[in-house]
Amino acid sequence: MSDVLAPGGAGDDEGAGGSGSRGSRTRKAAELAAVLSATTALAALVLGLMGLLNPGDAQGGRRAAGAGGTGVAAPPAETPSAVPTGPTPGGAATPAVAGTSAAAPAPSSARPTAPPSDPPPPVPAGWHRVTAKALTLSLAVPDGWKLDTDTALQANWVSPDGRYVIGVKRDGSNGHTGQSAAIGQLAWYRKAEESKMQGLTAATHADRQGGKDAVRLELDYRWPERSTPCHRTEVFVAGAGNQVYQLLVNDQEYDPRASELPQLLKTARDHLRTDTAD
Repeated sequence: MSDVLAPGGAGDDEGAGGSGSRGSRTRKAAELAAVLSATTALAALVLGLMGLLNPGDAQGGRRAAGAGGTGVAAPPAETPSAVPTGPTPGGAATPAVAGTSAAAPAPSSARPTAPPSDPPPPVPAGWHRVTAKALTLSLAVPDGWKLDTDTALQANWVSPDGRYVIGVKRDGSNGHTGQSAAIGQLAWYRKAEESKMQGLTAATHADRQGGKDAVRLELDYRWPERSTPCHRTEVFVAGAGNQVYQLLVNDQEYDPRASELPQLLKTARDHLRTDTAD
């Protein structure tokens, strides 16, 4: 009698074995996933603890990474600092740093002034002090002399007999130094048709006036239609504002043995003060 196998008997045994293998693999995968999850959680915990212990470094690291990933934060941009735009003691203006606004100096109508000079000595007897405000100067003249010319350019005082003249002038048309002014003035004197000086001879000398370099002219000449010789001494000295002061003493009946010109000139020079306040 042959055995009759139950339908599916051998296949059922084989299927049961496959199901067992798949179950084993699933359990291993689940265990691996659990290990990875625990590792990830541990790493997160460690990073969190580091952030709590030193939050500044963590934030700096994130900023540096965001700025380019070099790990070093970029320095802040420099801003220019303002500097005085006023002027330095040598005249030169200190330039403003780029990016700053430099205020331009306000225009001034005030007349430039020179450093104050020494006070003049006491006025000698027979003299008095006068001020020419338009010329910003003062000096002494003898009593009784008449103010003959008084303009914004010059002023002249004449002796009662008309022989002597003391004059002052302030001008910048012939340059800004005593030397240039003397050269320009002498060039005009040599034009006899304009200056009316006949037979002019001139000598130029370096000099000092009020503690500054000066130039002195010594002039001999005659007026038209007169045979009487004249002698004039002029002193040129630079002042403030590119102006030059000119002091003259003239003897229109010159006799070197009796002329009062030397003493008149000395007293006028001793008392001349330029660049005076109005």
